[in-house]
Amino acid sequence: MTADPIPALESLGYTDREAAFLYLVASHSGYFLRRQFDYFTDRNKGSIVMRFLEKASLAGHIESLDYKQGWHVYHIASRTIYRLLGDPESQLRRRKGDAQVRARLMALDYVLENEGDRCLLSGEERLRFFAEVRHISPGLFTAKDGTLHPLLASFPISLADSARPTHSLVRFAFIDEGLVTVEKFLRFLSVADPLLRAVGNFEMVYAAVSDSHFDEAKAAFWKRFAGDRRRSPRLFDEGLRSVAVQPHVPLQPRFTTLLLGYSYPILQRSEVRGSARVRN
Repeated sequence: MTADPIPALESLGYTDREAAFLYLVASHSGYFLRRQFDYFTDRNKGSIVMRFLEKASLAGHIESLDYKQGWHVYHIASRTIYRLLGDPESQLRRRKGDAQVRARLMALDYVLENEGDRCLLSGEERLRFFAEVRHISPGLFTAKDGTLHPLLASFPISLADSARPTHSLVRFAFIDEGLVTVEKFLRFLSVADPLLRAVGNFEMVYAAVSDSHFDEAKAAFWKRFAGDRRRSPRLFDEGLRSVAVQPHVPLQPRFTTLLLGYSYPILQRSEVRGSARVRN
C-alpha cells in the first residue's frame, strides 16, 4: 500500500478520526469494542460512538456480533474497507472463533496503549522492513511460499524509535488470550528465534489478562536467550532451502510482561481495569 488510506476512508463519509480508527482496526485486528473507539477518540460514551456505529453499520462496513450479557463485538467485514488498505482479501475479513476474536481485541488494546511506537502493519511492510531496512535474509522469517511466517504475522510488531529504523529496538508482542499452557508461546519462540537473533536489539512483550503464565514464559525466554548473546541465528524453513547466514549483530534481548486490565466478552467478570508493565 503506497497511498494514504485515510482520505479514501473519509470519502466514504467518515470523519478524520473515524477514518483513522477504521484504518487502525482493519490493519491490526478486524474486530473492536465500543470502548476501544471511545479510548481512541478520547471520549467516554455518548452520541459520537453511536453515530459512528450506525453509519458504519448502515454502509455495510461493519457487522455486530452479539456475545450476550450486554457484549457486542464489531467486525470490519467489508471488502471495500480492506480494498482501500490495499488488501481486499485480508484474512481479517473472515469470521474467527471466540479465542481468535478475543486475541484480536487484546492486540488492538496493546496497539492503542502503545501509540508512541511505529507499528509495522501489513505483512508486506514487515517483509520490506526486515529485508530492506535491517538487511535480514528473508529465509529467516518467511514461509515456503515467500510470505511472512503466519506466527510472525499474527502478533503486533513495532519500532520503539521510528526516527532510527535501522537501529531501533524492535518490539514483538505475544498475545495470550487465555491459553491453558505456554506451548503456543514456545512455538512462537521457536519460529521467531532466527529473526530475533538477526534483529539483535529486540524486546519480547508477553501480554495477557492473567499473570498465571508469566513466570513460565519468562523462564522459557531466558533459557533460550540468556548467556547465548554471540550465537549466530539458526536457519529454519525445515532445511528445505539454503539461507545465507546473517552478519553478526550484538544480541540485546529484553523480556516484558504486560497485564492487560480490560474485560472482554466471555471472560471472568473479576478482572481489574488498567494495565501493569513489568520488565524482567
